[in-house]
Amino acid sequence: MTEGKPILSGRLRSAVGKFGHWNRACAVLLLCAAMPLALPGQTLTTLVNFTGDNGSSPGYGVMQAADGNFYGTTESGPYGGGTIFRMTPSGTLTTIYGFCIPYTGYCSLAGAAGLIQAADGNFYGITNSATTDPGTVFRITPQGTLTTLYSFCSQAACADGADPNAGLVQASDGNLYGTTSENGANNSRGGTVFKMTPGGTLTTLYAFCSQANCSDGQEPGAGLIQASDGNFYGTTSLGGIFPNDALSGAPNGYGTVFKITPGGALTTLYRFCSMGGSCADGEDPSGALIQASDGNFYGITLGGGANARPYGGTVFKITPGGTLTTLYSFCALANCADGNSPYAGLIQASDGNFYGTTSGGGAHGYGTVFRITPGGTLTTVDSFDGADGASPLAGLIQASDGNLYGTTYEGGAYGSGTVFKLTLAPASSSPAINQSGGVVSGASFQAGIVAGSWITIFGTNLAQAIDTWVNAIVDGILPILLDGVSVSVGGKPAYIYYVSPTQIDALAPEVGTGTVPVTVTNSKGTASAVTATAQAAQPAFFLWPGNYAVATTTNYSPVAANGTLSGVTTTPAKPGDVIVLWGTGFGPTNPTAPAGFVTPSTTIYNTASPVTVTVGGVPATVYGAALAPGEAGVYQVAIQIPTSLANGNYPVIATISGVQSPSTTLITVQN
Repeated sequence: MTEGKPILSGRLRSAVGKFGHWNRACAVLLLCAAMPLALPGQTLTTLVNFTGDNGSSPGYGVMQAADGNFYGTTESGPYGGGTIFRMTPSGTLTTIYGFCIPYTGYCSLAGAAGLIQAADGNFYGITNSATTDPGTVFRITPQGTLTTLYSFCSQAACADGADPNAGLVQASDGNLYGTTSENGANNSRGGTVFKMTPGGTLTTLYAFCSQANCSDGQEPGAGLIQASDGNFYGTTSLGGIFPNDALSGAPNGYGTVFKITPGGALTTLYRFCSMGGSCADGEDPSGALIQASDGNFYGITLGGGANARPYGGTVFKITPGGTLTTLYSFCALANCADGNSPYAGLIQASDGNFYGTTSGGGAHGYGTVFRITPGGTLTTVDSFDGADGASPLAGLIQASDGNLYGTTYEGGAYGSGTVFKLTLAPASSSPAINQSGGVVSGASFQAGIVAGSWITIFGTNLAQAIDTWVNAIVDGILPILLDGVSVSVGGKPAYIYYVSPTQIDALAPEVGTGTVPVTVTNSKGTASAVTATAQAAQPAFFLWPGNYAVATTTNYSPVAANGTLSGVTTTPAKPGDVIVLWGTGFGPTNPTAPAGFVTPSTTIYNTASPVTVTVGGVPATVYGAALAPGEAGVYQVAIQIPTSLANGNYPVIATISGVQSPSTTLITVQN
């Protein structure tokens, strides 16, 4: 959405494509994809540059322990194996354990997904991927005393699994749960889900590839989460193939989302690449899921998506019942400037938004930190440049100080990776609506409100993010809450299309005529009410640049003088042409349109009163005026340009119930 500009109908946005003035003006409905934005005011600080002597390749992030310090692992260290380290909030690093101690004959890489601190105060993690070690689960005290609790491949044919690539979770029953990416009872590359007591007794709950062609999933590379329903949810990076769907490169499929009960009953909720060879819904969900405050699960895929395969990637939302929505496809910008290949899962921060990393892409090609709203608007928070790190393979944490912490696998002063802190911009204060011109028509920007039509609210601190309702409409029902922002008009909730710190676009609810209070509420408070005048009708046409009315042919090709829309060929109206004008504020319809819903296409909702139109003061034939089906609050008025007009730019004025649209709106007529 272009700040300070009126909204543009999705049908029109689709018709004219990507053109300069409107290229950030997203559709009224679902036809406009969320575009990445730049987020100023963030500060990235490198806390640790790994040198090799103190470890290298910290691929799996850090966690904050009860003592306030951060703990993590590196994959390499001075003895060839990995390390376990402690870091103070100011960046002082201490290695508390080093793997591959000389002369022991024991060599293992340290925790592939970092550490967790359990209820007993100790840390638990896993090792993997060494030639002599198919993986272990270990416990280490804060002082550095390590105990191996379990060694995988302890059973014949590694039926207990091997190569645990993901961290553990301590469940409500006090036990530890995790996954192995390989082996198990059914396939050398199947993988398992296991339960382990804090004392080290392991039980295999499920072995993947239990179904033909591994349709239940294969190689769970990410960890589990225990959801509010008590069950565990996770992903597999392969498997889940659809019947009769032989996809090249991964003969058993491109990954799944699954649910598993504490007793081991597994349900496959979603199989990726369900759209065939394009994998527009993503492939290889390599990161762990999170359950957000709305009860849904959010995650990433390493590849696939709408823009690039195999190295694009996606962010998705999935309901507990398995309905998946792709919120964002990476590589939406040239050279993947918005990032690509997100490897780790997301976090939901205190502002309600999600934060994550991409391992590649960005402004310099070394990866990014991004923020994405629950509605799917992505913002690049930081692009790594190599000197401050490269290839962040791990996710982020939000620490007790409110800052985000993470690691990069490479880059930094010595090329061996970093630990960084990202300070977010200060939280905004309470919202406020401009006292003058704060509530106006969403088309003309003139003061006034019409029930069921578009309004624009201007102010400060109206929202903490930029978002649209693109992914918030369910079954045609328009949202009254968007990213924690709500609008009240005359005590009734408005339907919110677009929010930003300084502008909100909304569909006015059904209110009577007269003076009504308007307020905005978000997590920071409620704005003082501003009064606005509600009218039965206040017609206005949406505008192209230069105050030209938004108009199309009956086939939705834009009607405007050449050069009006940058990079788009347009054709002006000729005398006698039939065109469609697009606007809002034309008042009640017959029959009455359902409030709070996308306009159904099964019924024609004509304006309740007749509409007349003049072009240059000459009456035009009006063929009809009605709500546009599939839109919300958008009216289409079909007219014939008077045949008597010469070439020129003319005021186009609509009148309904004695109320005229602005006389400053123009249309070009040219033979």
